[in-house]
Amino acid sequence: MFQKKEIILSYDYELFFGDRSGTVLRSLIEPTNLLLDAMDSVSFKGNFFVDWQMLKYLKEANTERTLADHQLIIDQLKDMVYRGHRIELHIHPHWVDAKYNGDGTWDFSEFRHYSLNSFSEKEIVDMFVEGTNLLTNIAREVDSEYKIVAFRAGGWAVQPFDKLKKGFQKAGIKIDSSPCKGFCAKHTNFFYDFRVMSDSSIYHFSNDVCKEDPAGEFLEIPITPLKRPFVVKVIERLYQLLTNNCEYLTDGTHHRSNDNDPCDESYKMDNDLKMLSLYLSPYSIPIVINMYKDRDLLCFIQHPKDQTGMTNKSIKALNSLCASITYKDLLEL
Repeated sequence: MFQKKEIILSYDYELFFGDRSGTVLRSLIEPTNLLLDAMDSVSFKGNFFVDWQMLKYLKEANTERTLADHQLIIDQLKDMVYRGHRIELHIHPHWVDAKYNGDGTWDFSEFRHYSLNSFSEKEIVDMFVEGTNLLTNIAREVDSEYKIVAFRAGGWAVQPFDKLKKGFQKAGIKIDSSPCKGFCAKHTNFFYDFRVMSDSSIYHFSNDVCKEDPAGEFLEIPITPLKRPFVVKVIERLYQLLTNNCEYLTDGTHHRSNDNDPCDESYKMDNDLKMLSLYLSPYSIPIVINMYKDRDLLCFIQHPKDQTGMTNKSIKALNSLCASITYKDLLEL
C-alpha cells in the first residue's frame, strides 16, 4: 500500500536583509497569505519561524507606518494559529543595529551582530525568553494552551551551541531546526559548519547540534540537503525559460552591494548542494521525493519573501506524494 512521505514545511518569516528590505505588506503579508491559502487547499500545515525582533523594532520605531505594519503581522500570526499552522521562534539579532528608512523599509547595512554568539550568554537568554513570551502571548489570543517548541537560528548560525543552550532551557524550546548537512560558511561576523553531522532526519542532541546523543534533552530536525540530479537541473531550466512562474512577487532583495566580507576559502562548499525548498517546479517534485525513499522525514525550508508563482504549484504537486506534519507533532509521538 502506498504511504505518503512525511514532510515538514518550514518558513523563515522575515524581511530581506539586502540593499532593499522590502515592505511588510509586499514581502511578508501578501506572499504569506498566498502560502496559507495554498496549504489550506491541500490540508497541509506550515511551521513559520517568526523573526520576533522585527516586531520589537517595528513597535519601537513608533511611527504611523511601523505601528500599522506591526499590527498587520500580529493579525497574520493569529490567523496562522487559527488556521492550524504553527508559529515558532526565529532570531536575527542584527535588528539591534537596523535603522528605519521612514518609508516602510529598513537599513540592514550593519552586520556586526548577525550572529547570536556576538552577544553575552545573558543577552542571548533574554532574547530567547522575550521572543518566546511575545509569540506565545500572540498565539494564546487564539489558542489558550499554545506553546512555542522549536527554534531556527538566523543565518543558520547556531554554533557553538553551548552559548545558546541556556536560552533553549529558559524559554522551554525543545527542538532545533537550523543545520543542513554539507553546508558551511565563515565570514567576519558569523559562521556555521555542518559538513560533519549525523545523517539522521531526526535525532536527540545535548551540546552540539551536529552530534547525536540518545539521552539528549533536545531534538534536532535538520533541513534536508538536496543534490540535484542532471535531469532535475534540465527540468528546472526549461521551466524557467518556458513559464513566467519563477519571478519573485515581492519587493526586496537579497543582494548587498556593500558586501565586502567574502567567505573564508577553507569553508567553500559544493555549489550543486541546495537546501530542500519549494523553489522546485511541480514537474521536478516527484523525482526529488523519490530520491528520499529511504529517509523517514523531509524538512523543507522556504521564505515567504521568496514567493514566486511556482511555489504554490509545487505545494499542490506535493499533495499526492506527501503528508505534512508540524514540529509539535514530533514531540507528541
